[in-house]
Amino acid sequence: MVLIWSERRAPRLVEVAADLATLAWLALWTMLGLRLYGRLAELAGAGRLIRDGGAGIRDTGDEVAGVLQGIPLVGEGAAIRIRGAFGGAADPVMQFGSDIERLLLIIAALLGLLVVAMAVVPWITRYLPWRVERIRRLNAGASAIRRPASAGAALAEAELMQLLASRALHRLDYDKLLEFTPDPFGDWSAGRLDRLVQAELETVGLARVAR
Repeated sequence: MVLIWSERRAPRLVEVAADLATLAWLALWTMLGLRLYGRLAELAGAGRLIRDGGAGIRDTGDEVAGVLQGIPLVGEGAAIRIRGAFGGAADPVMQFGSDIERLLLIIAALLGLLVVAMAVVPWITRYLPWRVERIRRLNAGASAIRRPASAGAALAEAELMQLLASRALHRLDYDKLLEFTPDPFGDWSAGRLDRLVQAELETVGLARVAR
């Protein structure tokens, strides 16, 4: 089973708080980015107005052509020319309006993404490596310390405690050791290993040697 949070209360609270803060930060800026996109996308209405104006020109040409089409002899030809003239005038206007609308929507999306990225990326680049490292260290420690004993190669609990205490004594800084015991060398010499073992377990977030 993969461990996500430390078993010890203090580091677990830090990790849970960081996870919740990250989710809240992402949700906040995602919402703000969507709102910004919505506001800027309203500017695309100018392009739609231009496109609708071109469509109106085409509709007007169709109406005029419909009236002329009823005239005997010349009506049919006149209607075709009218439709062609109004259509030729309407098509560039409609195309321009569509292009403006598309461009404004793209700009709105890019600006929204840029604002979100400027707020989220610095946070994620600091949070994610820290969080991955803590999970990696926690699970690596649990895998090494709590590895099931293979047949004929069982490690006595006393031996494991001594190894963990030795690792803490030789690896941890003095200020860290003094958080758990006022006399780390005296504890080692006297065989009082519990506090040194806890100091070692603290570094990986485990609460105890065995489940």
